[in-house]
Amino acid sequence: MFNMSKPQIIHIHGGDSFETDKQFYEFLKEREYDPYLPEVQKWKNWIKESVVDTYDYIAPQMPNALNADYNAWVIWFEKLFPYLRDNLTLIGYSLGGGFLLRYLSENKLPVTVSNVHLVAPVVDEKDCEGVGDFKINLNTWSGFKTEPVSLHIWQSVDDPLVPTHHSERFIEKYPKAILHRFTDRGHFFQPEFPELLEELQNPK
Repeated sequence: MFNMSKPQIIHIHGGDSFETDKQFYEFLKEREYDPYLPEVQKWKNWIKESVVDTYDYIAPQMPNALNADYNAWVIWFEKLFPYLRDNLTLIGYSLGGGFLLRYLSENKLPVTVSNVHLVAPVVDEKDCEGVGDFKINLNTWSGFKTEPVSLHIWQSVDDPLVPTHHSERFIEKYPKAILHRFTDRGHFFQPEFPELLEELQNPK
């Protein structure tokens, strides 16, 4: 049961997306798989446990994360609308960041959005495979239909999956974004994320 008295956080996870089935099948063939590897603690879960007393934290399982379809994610995301409240905080990680950028650019949410946090967000397809249509065209991008009060971008210069130019090109178009740059976080495969937690607990 959701708690109407707490502010909300919606967290959209990452994934992979492909233009063709052939690309998806090649991805599966090349991807390493070990059924005996222990489950890795993810910062998403750590954040949730850290804010449970102060936030209503929702992390929906978006459809088919290994071969994500943008339109399917839109359908699933909009199922949250009856539960959303004003002053919403959104977190998007990797492909989830690309999803939020495109969705907020093209659609009007039924509630106000206070803060958006994009962690290693996908913006365009340049130098980045497996993003499908989870991207915006920065050459024609004209702003948000749902504009947050503040937008934070978290990136690391050593990210091997989403190059930093994704965030840098977007910030050129949207200089109001607040950039948090690291040198040693890679694609933010980490068990904890204290810097993001600090921003959630003391939003600027």
